[in-house]
Amino acid sequence: MGKRAFHPADVRAILVVRLYFVGDVLLATPVLEALRATFPDAGITTLIKRRARDVLLENPHVDEVLEYDAVPHYHSPRWLWRLAQTLRRRRFDLAVDLTGDMRSSWLLFAADPAFRVGVNHAGAGFLLDRRRPYRSPGHVVDHLVSVVETVGAGVTGEPSPRIYLTLDEISRAGALLAEGGLGDGSPFVLMSPGANWAYRRWPADRFGRLAARVLERTGLRSVVAGTAEDAPLAESVVAASSGAAVSVAGRTGLRELAGLAGLARAFVGNDSGPMHVAASQGTPVVALFGPNTPTRFAPRGAPSRVIWPDYPCSPCSQKRCVRREDPCMESIEVGAVLEALEELLDGRRGRPRAPVGDERRSEPR
Repeated sequence: MGKRAFHPADVRAILVVRLYFVGDVLLATPVLEALRATFPDAGITTLIKRRARDVLLENPHVDEVLEYDAVPHYHSPRWLWRLAQTLRRRRFDLAVDLTGDMRSSWLLFAADPAFRVGVNHAGAGFLLDRRRPYRSPGHVVDHLVSVVETVGAGVTGEPSPRIYLTLDEISRAGALLAEGGLGDGSPFVLMSPGANWAYRRWPADRFGRLAARVLERTGLRSVVAGTAEDAPLAESVVAASSGAAVSVAGRTGLRELAGLAGLARAFVGNDSGPMHVAASQGTPVVALFGPNTPTRFAPRGAPSRVIWPDYPCSPCSQKRCVRREDPCMESIEVGAVLEALEELLDGRRGRPRAPVGDERRSEPR
């Protein structure tokens, strides 16, 4: 395919495609910020999975969110063709593919925007006008931003994911705390023991023992958050905490979780979406990594400490740990997590909270 010329002055409508999960969409939010800063007069439309829509609510760098239901549709060639024709009629001036699989590359090709940029994966890079490699050795956020750097877009400083909350949403988080007995504004530590895969989870009883020691040493209680599926796990944490923790699991969607994180003194959690949600609010994070690599997925946008066992087999892509006698997550000791958490809390003491934004939206802390 011949190379097409890019004309920045002609960009009035931009499409950003990120067809992955909640955490993936969150990590892509600095790309939207970069595009808004570079093309302030352009309308920015995103195409994402329906389950990830809450990530982009109230985001000032997005004008429109197109959603799709991944389960029945994404593998249907007929559905992809119809979607491509719908997008084609929109006549986008610039399309950005942050997904990088054959389907998304073909979708943008068939949608025929004036200019296409994205990541080169599975040999589909020839469908793009400008491209980056599918992966780079650095952090995934920097890699995603590098895609739009090919058209002159960028951010000042270190790009950091953000979730934007309204004042009402922050108030609802406070009400959720009140239901758990923390309605007087008492400081607390937020914990998230869940993860999509069991081999990325630190044992629940250790979260509980950590909560007990945090209360003993700092006077802070712990609030355990998670999905409805995480509720039994959260109850195990509470049971092991000797009364130091309360659970709100099953009552915290993504935006409630962000609200709680914004009110917390610190966050402790596994390598998972909630870790990035907490960091998106500027909340200090202790991140527990096992098989995955923090080089690419460490929390961004907040003070953090990463605990990662130094095993020669790490990182790995196993669906279960091959170290049956000493799984990597189980090698993380409560004392090490407590030490990291206390370092963050010591750095946070006395720091005033950033003011909230206007009456409609609060900026992340």
